[in-house]
Amino acid sequence: MAEHDAPAQSPDEPETPAAGTDRTGVRRLLALAALIPLGATVGALALTPPPEPVGVQHAQAESRPGASTRFCHGALQLPEELLGTGTDAELAVAPPSPEISLRTVSAEPASSLLFGTVSGSATLQEEDGSVRAPSITTRSADGTVLGDDAASQDMGVALQGMGGIEGAPHVTSATSQSERPVADTIQATATTSGDYRSLAMTRCTEPATEASFLGVSTGRGDSSALVLSNPTERPATASVQLWTEDGPAAMEGRSQVVVAPGTEERVLLESVAAGHDAVGVDVSVMGSPLSMHVQTTERDGLTPGGAEILAPLPAPATEQVMPGVDVAGTAPTVVLANPRGTDTTATIQVLSAEGPVDSATLEDVEIPAGTVVSTPLEGLPDGTYAVKVRSQEALTAVTRSQRTGEDLPGDTVGSPVDFTLVEPAPALRSHGMSALPAGGIGQLTLTGTADSAVTVIPIAADGSAGEALSVEVGADATATLTAAQLTVGDAPAVGITVVPEVPGTVHAAWTHRVRDGAGGLLLSAVPVPGAEGGGAPVTVRLEG
Repeated sequence: MAEHDAPAQSPDEPETPAAGTDRTGVRRLLALAALIPLGATVGALALTPPPEPVGVQHAQAESRPGASTRFCHGALQLPEELLGTGTDAELAVAPPSPEISLRTVSAEPASSLLFGTVSGSATLQEEDGSVRAPSITTRSADGTVLGDDAASQDMGVALQGMGGIEGAPHVTSATSQSERPVADTIQATATTSGDYRSLAMTRCTEPATEASFLGVSTGRGDSSALVLSNPTERPATASVQLWTEDGPAAMEGRSQVVVAPGTEERVLLESVAAGHDAVGVDVSVMGSPLSMHVQTTERDGLTPGGAEILAPLPAPATEQVMPGVDVAGTAPTVVLANPRGTDTTATIQVLSAEGPVDSATLEDVEIPAGTVVSTPLEGLPDGTYAVKVRSQEALTAVTRSQRTGEDLPGDTVGSPVDFTLVEPAPALRSHGMSALPAGGIGQLTLTGTADSAVTVIPIAADGSAGEALSVEVGADATATLTAAQLTVGDAPAVGITVVPEVPGTVHAAWTHRVRDGAGGLLLSAVPVPGAEGGGAPVTVRLEG
């Protein structure tokens, strides 16, 4: 078969471009055409003036302190081995009273009573013309409402009193605007006879992550327990250290206590460091804050020696004032703890209405690092005093005073005793407010670090206020007001406010006594706290 050759292209004909070369040229033309409007747009933007900057609006809110919830400690609870009777019911130990009474006073931060005057409010009123007053609700440990009725008048103050309560209740109080009030709650439990005859009065407190206690006994026949309660939904671990006159106690694996949510743990102090007349306890908490207290009971053979329930002490300090030290035939004892790693010395003064009692002044009392030192104050006439401690290093301090009752029947039973541990009272910078227990014989002791007039206003159970009393308190001296002087008409005071003229110069405490029905008195004392509440709002801004 013959082959056919392709026709040759004439040299005079134009060269036909390849198909691929034709498409590339088209793309270039299209790209150039697309750039024409883009260039026009860029030019227009370059000729347009830039827009004004727009300010960024940051989110902002104001946070105010909310309601106050204070946890009470309940009545004395003894270890089972102290209550055991074996098979002989006649040898059974009579347990202490299982009930407590509560008294709560709560004030609007703008109440005139906190400023030393008695006048109804014309500005803090509801739409119906009634004066605003805080709410008070008391609940049992399981949340059951025990009482939410609070009495009030036109003073911006509410009062609630309850008795016959078992268990460990908590009290929530809020201002009329659901904010934090100035509030105080006192619990008291009295056992007027039997093996644990005593009056124990203590302040209900908010949960905390640090606590110190001092002056409780682990001697023979005595029992003391650290009680750790977790009211939250998160676990906590408490680090516990005991201090003695010989130095830090060997905790032997018991220094870490895990407290599960909604539970309570007890550390029996005599099981850690037995045989000491006065020990100190320090607690540091990781995780959820805990409600903490120490209860202590004493017995001398078959003779009751008293009991106390202790709230946490203030932080260690180089100057501390303890008003309301009762002296009745027995010398009080100052107990000092030095949690620091440096030896120090202290000066102890006893203050009376006439000023310092020179014969009772002790200088250069040595407190080695990590130890507890007890020092009696001999030779004081009967009366009520204040004790002042100054030291080079910060110390923890309490003063133990006691009352001896009448002899009990029986050859082996002597005179029963009740005691209290008077703790340091804070300097009142603006005002102080305290609830007072019902019944008994009470006394307010004021102590000055400088001359100052002090206004004290009694508050009745219905929320009304009595006449404002003015008291002059001298430097390093005491002044007292009895329960008979603190009345509202014929009604006894169940709360007080204390307002110093010179801020930060006055310390105050309430000493309470109850008759046991057999010629003796039961004794307890609490300091008047600086009024905390109505905190300033916090402004929160979201940046970014």
